[in-house]
This record gives sequence, structure tokens and C-alpha cells, in this order.
Amino acid sequence: MDKVNLKAPAKINLYLRVLDKRPDGYHNIDSLMQAVSLYDEITLERSDKIELICADFDDLPAGDNLAHKAAELMAGMSNFPGVRITLKKNIPIGAGLGGGSSDAAFVIRGLIKLYNLRLNNTELIRKSAALGADIPFFLSSGQALVSGIGDTIEPCHYTGQYRILIIKPPFAVETAKAYSELDRLRSGKLSLTNTKKMALLQRNIVDQDFVRIANLFTNDMEEVVFSWHHELSRLKHSLRQEGAFYAGMSGSGAAVFGLFPLGRGIEKLAKKFNVGRNLVFICKPEVLLPAN
Repeated sequence: MDKVNLKAPAKINLYLRVLDKRPDGYHNIDSLMQAVSLYDEITLERSDKIELICADFDDLPAGDNLAHKAAELMAGMSNFPGVRITLKKNIPIGAGLGGGSSDAAFVIRGLIKLYNLRLNNTELIRKSAALGADIPFFLSSGQALVSGIGDTIEPCHYTGQYRILIIKPPFAVETAKAYSELDRLRSGKLSLTNTKKMALLQRNIVDQDFVRIANLFTNDMEEVVFSWHHELSRLKHSLRQEGAFYAGMSGSGAAVFGLFPLGRGIEKLAKKFNVGRNLVFICKPEVLLPAN
């Protein structure tokens, strides 16, 4: 095999709780993540060196790209000569949709396949989490309770009987800045509700129960990001008014999404939100094969 073609999906945080800040500066989280059918496109080809081609970001140094860093990480863990990575970006950046982490994870997945690599899964998860907190999720089944800094993955199984409308306004959110502001707001006021895990989905969930539990979903980052960008709060409210059984922000934003029953046609609704420079995507939940 000389070439592998891959589709690296985005993710949404169905809920996100930000727990305590760790001594290393990272935050412990409690989140339910779901892979969705919005993809970056990646081609890996055998080579004698590691190189990255990304037509969308010609001015981006390869060393700053997580896909390139993932290949370097793999080179340090295994024995292969190199890889030529061609990346086509479709997942918007600064959206909280995990595009960079997904690219990195699928470079790892592709290298395992391209060179038939055998790796220690525990070591792979630990090292990839240090590279990017969401990478271990994209090495999993695409449905998971995620804790720690993102490196503790508990696969779970729940309904996929809904469609997702994602709206990305024409601005990005800087994740580190958002977490820093959340820390400032919480200073001296951290309550038990912010330090306890929700632990919502520990077993299989049927459709009706999933819709009921979705009413409990929340994203702690909205407190900060909505105060900066009131448009996001308005979009969330509009999605609920249009029939979403849950709407929220993914990660630290700036993408907002709504979950809709299968019977609700959302193509016309997508056109309604496709104004100005908004990016609008209709997606469905995706289940992935484990990487290793």
C-alpha cells in the first residue's frame, strides 16, 4: 500500500463541564463528545521524509500544524521513513469543532494502516493527548464520555436518530483566552456544581431517553463566550425556537449547533441561517472504528 485516503470528521460537545484547573495549567473536563459528518480530507503517501501540503494555508509553517506534529510523534514511536500529507480543510478553524485534532488523529490512523504499525495503545493515548487534548477522542469510536484533560475516554452507545445543524459565524474564539476568563470569573466562587461530573450516560440510551437527557446538557464555556459574542446566544435561542430539542455551543466556540428529530426538515432552515458570512452545515452523528 502506497497511499491512504481519509476523511477526518468534526466533533461537537453535547455537553461540556469545565472542572478544576490542574497544576500544569490544563483543566479537567467532563464532556460528552460526538463525531459528526463534516470532514477534512487527508491523503497520506509513502515518502522518505515528513512533509505537509495544505493549499488552504500556504503561509502556515508545517511545524505549527497538528497533522505534521502527529506524524513526527509517530516517527518517534515507530519505525517508518516518512510520509507526504496532503490536507484539504473543510472544518472551520476557531469553531470548537476539533478540526486540527481530528486531522492529527487521522494522520495517526492512516500511518498505522499505511505502514502496518503496531503500537502500545496506552502510550499512544498518553502521548497524543499531550499533543492535543481532543486527539484521543478521535482515536476512539466517535461517541464517548471524555474526562481528565481529554485523555480519559469512556466509549458509550446512544441514539444517533437525529440531525445536526451547525452554524459558524465569521469570527473565531481563542480557546486559551476563554479558559483564562472563565478562571477569572470563577475565582473564589467555584461551586460544587462546577466540580462534580455530570455522569449522564453510563449505559445505552434509547431515543426517548436521549431527548429527555438532552434537556440537562450545558456548556460551561458559554458563560464567557456569549458575553463576548451576543450573536451566539441569539443563534442558540433561534435554533431552539425552530424546533431543536437541544442547542448549544461546541467546545469554546464559535460554532453553535442544534439537534433536530429526523422528521424535522432542516434544509430550508439551513438556508435561513446562511446569511452574511455564516458557514452552515447539515450533519449526522458518526460512529468510528477504533484506531488501534
